[in-house]
Formats: sequence, C-alpha cells, structure tokens
Amino acid sequence: MRLMTHVRRSSDGGFEVRIVVPADLRSTIGKTNLTRRLGRLSKSGANRLAAPVIQQFHDLIERAKAGPLDDPSPAPVSVATLAPPSKPSPRQASSPKLMAIFDGYLRERQSSPATIKRWRPVITHLVDHLGHDEPRSISADDIIGWKEALARQSASGRTIREVYLAAAKVVFAWGVENRKLDANPAAGVSVRVPKRHRPRGPSFTSAEARTIPSASLSRDQSKISREQALARRWIPWMCAYSGARVGEIAQMRGRGIIEVEGIWAMRITPEAGSTKSGQARIVPLHPHLVEQGLLRGAEQAGDGPIFYDPARGRGGSAGNAHYKKVGERLAMWVCDLGVDDTHVQPNHGWRHLFKTIARRAGIDPEACVIAKSRIVLSMRM
Repeated sequence: MRLMTHVRRSSDGGFEVRIVVPADLRSTIGKTNLTRRLGRLSKSGANRLAAPVIQQFHDLIERAKAGPLDDPSPAPVSVATLAPPSKPSPRQASSPKLMAIFDGYLRERQSSPATIKRWRPVITHLVDHLGHDEPRSISADDIIGWKEALARQSASGRTIREVYLAAAKVVFAWGVENRKLDANPAAGVSVRVPKRHRPRGPSFTSAEARTIPSASLSRDQSKISREQALARRWIPWMCAYSGARVGEIAQMRGRGIIEVEGIWAMRITPEAGSTKSGQARIVPLHPHLVEQGLLRGAEQAGDGPIFYDPARGRGGSAGNAHYKKVGERLAMWVCDLGVDDTHVQPNHGWRHLFKTIARRAGIDPEACVIAKSRIVLSMRM
C-alpha cells in the first residue's frame, strides 16, 4: 500500500503528516512547515488518520491567503471524523508492539548491520500486510496468508522460507522466550521448495579461473582509481589462494598482513568489517602472493584499508559499507570479462573452487578444515 501525499516516516519509526507552508504565507502562519505525528501504526492506519489532518492544514493555508489569522493553530481533529478504533482487551493494551519486540531481539542479539538491513524490511512488510502491529493478535492463519501474498508478489519459495519466514520465526520465538508473547504463530509454517537443478557446479571452470587472474595483470588501469586497480589486481588472487570470501578480503587493512613465526599471513577480523561467523582467523599467504609484491601494497596502506579510500566514500552506513561496494564493482568487472554464467557467483566462485581443489588433493583436515561457513587453515603448513 502506498502512503498518501504529505505522509512520511518520522524519526521514531512511525508516521507523520508534513506540509510545507508557501513562502509568502510563513509570516502569517508563523511556521515553515505544518507537522503532526500520527504514531507508530500500519500504512493503512496512517492514511486513515492522515486524511482529516491534511484537510485541516490545507484549510489553514487557504484562510491565511485571505488575511491575518486570529489563531494560526490548526483546529483539533474531530473524533467523529475518524473511524472508531476497535477496543483492545486489557491484555492487548499492555502488550508490546511487534516492532518493539523486533528491536528488543536486535539489542540482545547484537545483530550485525547487514542482518538489521535485511530483516527490518521483512518485519515491516508483515506489519503492512496485516494492517496492525499487535503481535498477540497474529495467528498461524495470518502467517500463512502472508506467505501466500508474498508468493503472489513473485517472491521465490526459497526467499520466503529462508528470509521472510525465518526472520518472523526468530523474532516471535524471542518474544515467547522473554514472556512477551504466549505463542509463536510462525512455528510450523514452511514452504515446500523444489530441489534446485544446477546445470553446472558453483565453482569456476579452469578456463574461468585462468581468465580472471590473467586480466588482473593488465597494465591498462588508467580509468579507475588506484584502490579499484589494487582490488582488481589482488583480490581474485587472494580469494583463489585462500578460499576466503570476497568481502573478507575487500575489507582488509594494511596492518592485517602479518608475519607469524616466519610465515606471512592475513588476519581476517570482524573489526575491519565483518566475517560470516563473527570470528577472527589467521590465513597463511601463498608464497606466490608474496613473490608478486602484495606486501608492498599492504605496507603503503598502513593502518587504512588496502582496497578502498574512506575519504572518497559518500557516507556509507554499516549496513552498506565501503568494502561491499568494492565487491560489487569487482563482480561487475568479472562479468565484463565474459565470466558471466548466472549459475556461478562472480566472486564466490573462488571459494567453491578452493574447496573443490582441496577435496581432489586430499588435503589433511589438520591443514584445511572446511565446515559450515568457516575455513580454518593451520599455521603448520
């Protein structure tokens, strides 16, 4: 549902009506803007409450055009103008709102900016779909109806299951665990997703794995920034030799390249940006990277990031960090090289290739442990 003109989100996450007063009437009305908070409610509820307020503001502006105002304040909204709200039970009146439960979960979980950025729109979508923010009034049938609405909006079954329902289940479960809710209405609701058919594996082919490093050695980097040229030059090689995620490499700082007992390594740490497991780890650098001169680039970066310049950023937030843009630009470049099969991720293909080669080589588990979303390389290589 779209919001009416002049209705917008307020700083506290609710809604407000805001109309700009024409410049020639500001001295008469005494204000630059006419604003009234509507509170935290659904879009449909905001539109319903906003209609009479907008009309009052327009009436005030019209009266100001006729001459000085005895009372420049908008007239109070008549209760009869608004549809009478349903009377909540005493228990409902004291129950927290769904968004408040979500915020409580985030605070306790200390969720990453990326999780907040991905999940907040999910919970907001549920509230907008239901038309209210009363979690005690939400039933399993409501969640099923939401699931079906998402499917009609062309969301894939996998996205509904792994993003929308997953977020809702966790938030409701936290509400139950903390005695804010009696039941989890999303528990047991799922989506049957057909088995994914892959025409090829997720890792790069030998030809693709040669194309990208070869292109990274190109001297023609005059049309891009120094940091972007460094990203093209080194990130594919570092991913290929380590199996690390591109975001973990893109956020690397110069001081992250270290020497441990005579072995050069890179320290991958959440302090520089993020890691999927939230754990820091040390990954040995392949001697070929040292031979090619990676240490010089790290030394020049010092305490700062190697592959981007924070001073050139546009105020990127924690949920949309600079290093993510590095990965996005790198992926576009890889696709431009012709490595553009939609069944292979242009950056993550290195991680899959690393695991494939490790399995073929029969690498000792003590030297290479690959489990779930984490790679740990022993320093005894």
